[in-house]
Amino acid sequence: MPGIQSDTPTLALPRVAHRHVEVDGLRIFYREAEAPDGAPTLLLLHGFPSASHQFRRLIDALGGRFRLIAPDYPGFGQSDAPASSTTGGSFEYSFDALADVVEGFCRALDLDRFALYAFDFGAPVGFRLATRHPDWIAGLVIQNANAYEAGLSPFARDFIASRREDEGAEAKIRDLLTLSATRDQYLHGAGDPEAIAPDGWTLDHHFLERPGRKQIQVDLAFDYHTNVDLYPQWQAWLRRHRPPTLVLWGRGDPFFVEAGAVAFKDDVPDAEVHVFDTGHFALEDRIGEIAPLIGSFLERTWSPAGPAATGAPMRIAVIGASGHLGGAVAREALSRGHDVTAIAREANGLRDLDGARAADADVLDIDAMTKVLAEHDAVVAALKARDDGELHVVPGAARALLEALPRAGVRRLLFVGGGGSLLSPSGQRFVDSPDFPKEYEDEALAQARALEILRGANGAVDWSYVSPPPIQLVEGERTGRYRVRAGDLPITDEQGESRITVPDYAAAIVDALEGGTFVGERFTAAY
Repeated sequence: MPGIQSDTPTLALPRVAHRHVEVDGLRIFYREAEAPDGAPTLLLLHGFPSASHQFRRLIDALGGRFRLIAPDYPGFGQSDAPASSTTGGSFEYSFDALADVVEGFCRALDLDRFALYAFDFGAPVGFRLATRHPDWIAGLVIQNANAYEAGLSPFARDFIASRREDEGAEAKIRDLLTLSATRDQYLHGAGDPEAIAPDGWTLDHHFLERPGRKQIQVDLAFDYHTNVDLYPQWQAWLRRHRPPTLVLWGRGDPFFVEAGAVAFKDDVPDAEVHVFDTGHFALEDRIGEIAPLIGSFLERTWSPAGPAATGAPMRIAVIGASGHLGGAVAREALSRGHDVTAIAREANGLRDLDGARAADADVLDIDAMTKVLAEHDAVVAALKARDDGELHVVPGAARALLEALPRAGVRRLLFVGGGGSLLSPSGQRFVDSPDFPKEYEDEALAQARALEILRGANGAVDWSYVSPPPIQLVEGERTGRYRVRAGDLPITDEQGESRITVPDYAAAIVDALEGGTFVGERFTAAY
C-alpha cells in the first residue's frame, strides 16, 4: 500500500541504462552499467549472430563495481541496419566499417581508456580499434576471439575460404542463419546444456529475421578473410604493447579451437589463459567461474592513464623533415619520446627540430640512404617534387628506399603520399577529375606513381602509404580525434567532406608506426 515501507534488504544489482547515440548518421544502441567515478571501464564487443544482450548476466554480475558498456554493431540487435550496398543500399558491411562505427561510438562517449572484452566478431573489430589507438587499451579480455591461424578449426578454414563468386558459397552461409544453426552455436560443446536458456538464440534469430539482416551477415562472412590477413599485424601489436591479457576459452567451440587460446602466450607471455569445458558462448553456462576472473583481472591490472605497455622508444628516421609535413611528423614522434633522426638534403633546414639528430643525405642516393638509415626501427618519407623539372623524385624515392632499407636492415617504411589518387564515389581518381586543381596535378600523379611502385614491391619492406584528404589537409590544432581506414576511398563526414589538420595527420602517421598497422596497404586519415 502507498506509504508503507519495507525493511527487507534490496538486492545489489547495478543500474543499467539503455540508450542510443548517433555515430556517422546511425543510431547505435548500447547498454551501460553505471559505476562510481574512476571505476575501471570494460567495453564489451559482441559476436555473431548476437548483440549486446548476450552480456546481460555479465553486466549484472560486474556492474556497479565496474563501468560496463556494450554497443550493438550497425546491422545487429537494436542498432540501425541500413540496407547493404550489395543490394543497392547505402552501407558497405565490412569489418573495417564495423570498426569505424565502434571507433566513432567511443569518441561520442568520450571513451579513451578501457579494457576491451572481445568475443568472436569482437576480435576483428576490437583489434582494429586497438591498433589504431593503442593508448585507449588498458587491457584485453579475450573470450573465444581468434587472432591466430592455429585457432581456426577445419570448419572455420573452409568457411573463410569461401568467396562470393564460388558456386553454392552464399547458400552455405545462409545455412548458418537458421534457428537450428543458431541454437547449435550455443549448445555445441557445452558442458551443461540445461544451464543455457533458449532466450539467447531465440532473440538472435528474431533479429536475423528482420528485413535485410541476413544479407548483412552474408556480406560480413565474405569479408571475414580480411581478418585472417591482418593476424600478423595484430600479433605484432600484441608483441610490442604487451597489454595485460586474460584469455577465456570454451574448448568445445566448433569454430575457434583451444590452440587459439594458447597462442596468445606466444606474443604476450604473461597472458592468463583459462580453458573451460564448454562451447562458443562460454558465458552462458560458465559465468559463475568467468565473472570473478574478469573482476579480479580488472582490479589487478587497471591503469587509468597512459598506454598499456609502450615498449622501448622507437628509432625513427624522417626523410624530408625540413618540409612542412615531415617536420610535423618528426615533432609528433619527438613529443611521444621516440628517438628521431631528421634527414634532409641540407641539414641546416632542420634547426627547429629540438631533440632530433640532424643528417643530410639525398633520398635518391641508395648508398647514402643505406648508411644513414642503419640501426633505425622505421623510416618515414615525406617528400615532394623539388620543382616541375624533378617530378621523378617522388617515385624515384620509392624505388630507392625499397632497395636501401633491406641493405640497412630496416623493414618498416611509411611513405607519406598524396590524396589525389584516392577514388571518388564514381570510382574515378580525384586527380583525373576536371575539377582537380591544375597546380597540384603533376605532383599528385607523381605521388600516385610512388604508390604503384610500393604495391609492386617484393615483400622485403613492410611499407605503408598514407594519403591525406584529396584537397583539405589544413592548418589547425591537434585534437587527437580523427579516423583512419585502409583503402582507396577518402573518409568523409556527415556533410560528405574530407578534411584533417596537419598536426592530427602527423599523429595518425605516428600511430601507425607505433601500432604496426596498415602494412602493405594505403590508408587515409580524416575527421
